Amino acid sequence: MTVAMLFAACEGQPGLPGRNGEDGESTQWFVQDYDVLSSQWRPAEESGDGYYFKCFEYEVRVPQLTEFVFDKGYVGCYLVWDIIREDGKKYTYQRPLPYTIYGIDNGFAYSENYSFEIRPQYVKFIVKYSDFGDIEPLSCIFTVRMMW
Repeated sequence: MTVAMLFAACEGQPGLPGRNGEDGESTQWFVQDYDVLSSQWRPAEESGDGYYFKCFEYEVRVPQLTEFVFDKGYVGCYLVWDIIREDGKKYTYQRPLPYTIYGIDNGFAYSENYSFEIRPQYVKFIVKYSDFGDIEPLSCIFTVRMMW
């Protein structure tokens, strides 16, 4: 029995040209982790029509967050969370912001809400506590992802 194999090169339709007939650009990515130490959080306040929050903030400069990315791209931030399970293994999770953690301390329920704000060249991480406490936030790792 003889098996004949035929190899052929195929070329598909060319993609759409970019501006002025030039090749279009490909998607760009930026991913960076930021360690925020407990001592780096800065107290802040936020108030508005009928609400008030005492919060903590930490702002990082991100030069890749241009006006174009701000206006037309995607920016997402994540809280990196390490959990040690019953089997003793450490698992790392990324929780998209905003993210709320609920807990009980001395019989009192509370929540801590992690969020972020962006402006060209800057990302600000924010943590708010439901009990308006003066407790400084713990050290955290955040991941910033951008696509344009």
